[in-house]
Amino acid sequence: MSSGLDNRAGRLFICDPVCAFTYGHNVAAMRNFNRYLSGYFSETTLVGCRFLDSDIAAENAISREFSYYYQDIMPLRGMPIEDAMPLSHKDKLAVATRDLVELIDRHHVSRLDTLCYPSIDFYSLYALAECAPHLIAAGAPTLMVRLIAVMENAGSFVFREQEAVVIALIQRLRDAGLVVKLAAETPRYAEYLAENLDCFVPVAANIDVRAMVPLSNPEVFRVICPGSARYDKGFLELLEIFTTIRRRDPELKIQFQTQIMPDHDMQNQLSYLAKLYALPGVDLLPAQLPPQQLEAMFDESDLVFMPYAADVYEMRGSAVFIEAICVGRPVIAFDGPAFADQIRYFRGGKICQTKQDMVDEVIRYSKTSPYVRSARARQARERFVRDLENSYREWMN
Repeated sequence: MSSGLDNRAGRLFICDPVCAFTYGHNVAAMRNFNRYLSGYFSETTLVGCRFLDSDIAAENAISREFSYYYQDIMPLRGMPIEDAMPLSHKDKLAVATRDLVELIDRHHVSRLDTLCYPSIDFYSLYALAECAPHLIAAGAPTLMVRLIAVMENAGSFVFREQEAVVIALIQRLRDAGLVVKLAAETPRYAEYLAENLDCFVPVAANIDVRAMVPLSNPEVFRVICPGSARYDKGFLELLEIFTTIRRRDPELKIQFQTQIMPDHDMQNQLSYLAKLYALPGVDLLPAQLPPQQLEAMFDESDLVFMPYAADVYEMRGSAVFIEAICVGRPVIAFDGPAFADQIRYFRGGKICQTKQDMVDEVIRYSKTSPYVRSARARQARERFVRDLENSYREWMN
């Protein structure tokens, strides 16, 4: 990628202490940000959690340096909790601050360098604010902070007004004289930050841009619900919706594929799972899938189904939506989540008010010709990609 924004005299450090899991988006995000942003810098270093699997870290050139600060709310299974991980707020902040100071000193971070947090977490943000004097003493490196309304809110167990704390920490960095380049995952969140920080905030959606994939099977219309199922992703809405569609499609032209909840959640929903399993034309997949199988799930689909909760996703985007629009698959979602604004803007699917609306839209899509669906998907994808590239250039400026 070429532009007039080259900063090749300096280095880029892409930082994520939550990059510790073998599943999820953190490892992929590190890889994608490296690919997308590294051309602006002389050298790029990826810094993840020291508990990240060593083979995955080596494969993705991720240096394992950070501690893990969230064992009490998002546990790493099989880890020696008591001995290895901070559990109190005081200890978490102390460890996060120590991690940041050690990173700055170990890598001799200077004014020419940039610390980039592709999805900032709460204790990393807090540590940045606490270490402002150390950052200034190192020459005031540039900070690139992308907020996605997920882990930056992990202090809600400590602070009642979590959002206000996030704003205050960012303002502390700015007041200290540091250059903080903010970005948000959704237009709604960007607007909220802009209003509270009195600055322009670019919209920087997930940058995992895949090629568009042709529709594969004209005989079957496949509806998918990808990603580990959760309550806030509407998993418990699926049975009613799928059953209603099945009554209107007894020939089984419309088929469903969904991942299920992790075992620790699914054990409380075994009766529900049995009913979903018994529904004709429903294929249930494990909660965690390797990246290749997840990609194949999208590639073999016709429609992506997202009955996400409006309150949980009030400011949040969705990597599932980004994957869908990139491979050329429309999505159906409830109104309310922040990513619904993006679906509307890019015309990447349909927004529904009720479960009956969702049923009607699935039926309508299934009767729309593959040619028309592909043409619409291509138009949506091109608009999205062009907007995405401009947004990231704005973030770099």
